[in-house]
Amino acid sequence: MKISGHNIDISNTDKVFFDKENFTKGDVIEYYRDISDFILPHLEDRPLMLQRFPDGIDGDGFYQKEASDYFPEWIKTKSLKKEDGKVNHVICNDKATLIYLANQGTITFHGWLSKVDKIKYPDKLVIDLDPPSSDFEIVRKAAFLIKDTLEEMDVTSFLTTTGSSGAHVVIMLDGKCDFDQSRDFGKNLGDFLSAKYSDVFTTAARKEKRNGKLYFDIQRNAYAQTAVVPYSIRPIENAPIATPLDWEELKDKSINARSYDLKNIKRRLSQKEDPWKGARRSAYGINSLAERLKKLKGQ
Repeated sequence: MKISGHNIDISNTDKVFFDKENFTKGDVIEYYRDISDFILPHLEDRPLMLQRFPDGIDGDGFYQKEASDYFPEWIKTKSLKKEDGKVNHVICNDKATLIYLANQGTITFHGWLSKVDKIKYPDKLVIDLDPPSSDFEIVRKAAFLIKDTLEEMDVTSFLTTTGSSGAHVVIMLDGKCDFDQSRDFGKNLGDFLSAKYSDVFTTAARKEKRNGKLYFDIQRNAYAQTAVVPYSIRPIENAPIATPLDWEELKDKSINARSYDLKNIKRRLSQKEDPWKGARRSAYGINSLAERLKKLKGQ
């Protein structure tokens, strides 16, 4: 396959990656090729962690941060510091790279919350809503409580299913604060919501102390942490897909974390504009967010 002047040797397209549905490696590659315009804006300039399953989701999968030495030279990478050295991360800014990585058995893309040009300064804050059971209703309730609280602060938020069990509520940031500042604001917001809606939220990190409540999880908001990239396939039966939603859609009780998958996602994308289109226009400074939260608290 030739894409943007790069020849990619596509192989083993008939290999079954999802046994129950008989979805093949070729189906995965075709999906990422066809929706590249949707996923690439979410991948652009972000260091990636690849979740690869070269023999399908029932085989041995692995997470990959370090770019393989056999990746072609035209694949963009960025060497970044870690505690005990450096990691040379893959950067996926074009369709050719996306298809190459899919051909390597990449099922899911996990991206940093910052971009390479301002790596220590996140441009989004992610609140991870992972339910204590398989019941998505507590996620729906929690997401709307967060949205409504942020709207009281005159802050716009964005929503995506994870394709697994929960959802992410995302606040776009202006990229001028560091991860500690971002996480501090997230913690303060979580403390406020957990006190106000103590029947829904908890900030208890230990599962045995959550008592069936939803953990207000802001732990992804740290240097080198990642979140699933919107429009990524998840390595789960039926090939569910992390799908951005508009808030009205979440009111539909039939919607859950795995509502969209390899069977129905293209129909959705052909009928609906990306709910996150233009999201960067709603980016906030962390000091502004902190002041708005203080005002809401009456401080």
